[in-house]
Amino acid sequence: MNWEVIIKWLPRLAQGATLTLELVAIAVIAGLILAIPMGIARASRHWPVRALPYAYIFFFRGTPLLVQLFLVYYGLAQFD
Repeated sequence: MNWEVIIKWLPRLAQGATLTLELVAIAVIAGLILAIPMGIARASRHWPVRALPYAYIFFFRGTPLLVQLFLVYYGLAQFD
């Protein structure tokens, strides 16, 4: 094992690990911001309030992940 290469690239690896942890934290916070109101709405007694979370869940469970990724990737590219 070449330790010089590892030592040379260690700062970049640390930056990558830090960025990964930051992205995980952002994703968890965004997920909670979206999931808590959806869970509360889904537990509602009124069917119009429950309809939005059910439609959201139906869409994301019913479409393949690759299609969702294409929609996000090419859809967000439309907004310059």
